[in-house]
Amino acid sequence: MSAGEADFGVEISKGILAKFAMAAIGFIGSVVFARVLGPSGYGAFYVVVTLVNVLDNPVTGWGLACKKRISESDFPTSEALGSGLLGAAALPLVILPATYVIHHYTGIYDLSGLVIPFSFLFIVICFFAVSNRILSARSNFSAAEWADTLRSLFTTPLQLIFVLSGLGTVGMVYGLTIATALTIPYVLYQIGVKPVSPSRESLKSISTYAKYSIPNGFIGTTQSRMDILLLGALISSSAVGNYQVSLQLTMAGTFVGGAISMGLMARVSDHWSRNNSTAVIDDVTNSLGYASLLAIPIFFGAAAMPNDLLVTVFGSQYSGTGLVLVGLALYRVLNLQSSQLKSTIAGLDRPDINTRIGATILVLNVGLGYALLLEYGILGVVAATIVSEILRYVSLAYAIKQYLPRIPLFSRPLQHQLFAGILMFAIVDRLHAILGISWWGELLILIGLGGIVYFGVLTSVSESFRVTVKGVLSDAFAS
Repeated sequence: MSAGEADFGVEISKGILAKFAMAAIGFIGSVVFARVLGPSGYGAFYVVVTLVNVLDNPVTGWGLACKKRISESDFPTSEALGSGLLGAAALPLVILPATYVIHHYTGIYDLSGLVIPFSFLFIVICFFAVSNRILSARSNFSAAEWADTLRSLFTTPLQLIFVLSGLGTVGMVYGLTIATALTIPYVLYQIGVKPVSPSRESLKSISTYAKYSIPNGFIGTTQSRMDILLLGALISSSAVGNYQVSLQLTMAGTFVGGAISMGLMARVSDHWSRNNSTAVIDDVTNSLGYASLLAIPIFFGAAAMPNDLLVTVFGSQYSGTGLVLVGLALYRVLNLQSSQLKSTIAGLDRPDINTRIGATILVLNVGLGYALLLEYGILGVVAATIVSEILRYVSLAYAIKQYLPRIPLFSRPLQHQLFAGILMFAIVDRLHAILGISWWGELLILIGLGGIVYFGVLTSVSESFRVTVKGVLSDAFAS
């Protein structure tokens, strides 16, 4: 069954549940590891993970091209899977030696004792990333999110064992590597087909898309992780650690939008290949309307009590970076909107547009980020990222309007969410000023109250929200 024939609401619901489960598992681990390793050790781990995520883009871009072809009506899934696994096996043979040479002559990042763990993680991540992207093109695309959840279920206890055994950052890397390797068989099982050697025509078709999806992947990943790359290269791993804990506190905001965009590209591609533009408009409109559903209250909640959130959760060693948390929460809201537009353009078979926009914004982000980092430190990097994301959204919105001019970019559901978020901020900010936060219990009370206000107001003022929730729950229980 194709992604276009899937029940989009049910699959999104399953994906969101997977993200919540993954976050619950990972968040507990992140609190322990951030406290035990401190900003320096915790930051070093994320420097390694970021480098892996940037350097594996030739492989993940190839996997994305395989996903795009699967989503079309007549492309054999078995050949796409075979092509993806072939790329995952061959490309690291080129990428890893090149990485070692560059690192040897530049030494830009301190990877002392981490080169071998980095190599193992890189290879395993390549196979997981390719296969999971192919799975996200299937009708059961929410299984791709559950694969990440399963990986988190393995990762946290393995890392805990290694860290408590005294392996520190190295143990964190090996824990993630083993967990990823254990998850790959589940992904292949969920895909449900046996890989076969691709024909020359299939490889040519995939390569045609990959010539854009590979640079797009480099651009997108580098831009999204540019802050960590700059901080790790120019300041220290401790700065990365301070940045990362703020990023993790905003992670829940991506659950809805991330689950939607996981299947949106394949769904748009399927409808577009059948000349069904009305279905495309409906899907994209709904996606934009609800992508930031959780990111908006998290932004306003972070703005109401930024430093207390960080210190209560991660400890006093992370004090003083509250403005970083607020800035990253705002970035999440903007990025989730941009991500839906980017997935839509990819589904319209115009990856070249994403390439041009992405390359331009990346150059801006690097230049502005470097300049502001030298002047304002970590806050300058975050400010540059926000400015770059605003310009990326405007550029993508203009491009979308050339193909789908009837799409409302600032729909009523999004307006209602902002209204509910502002009211929530006013109440939580006032109560925080009166009561303060001295322990976890008070923090949880304020967070719970904020959630009640936000969703209570949203339910009251938004008929669309009420209808959407009712429809998704009805479909979920019916299935």
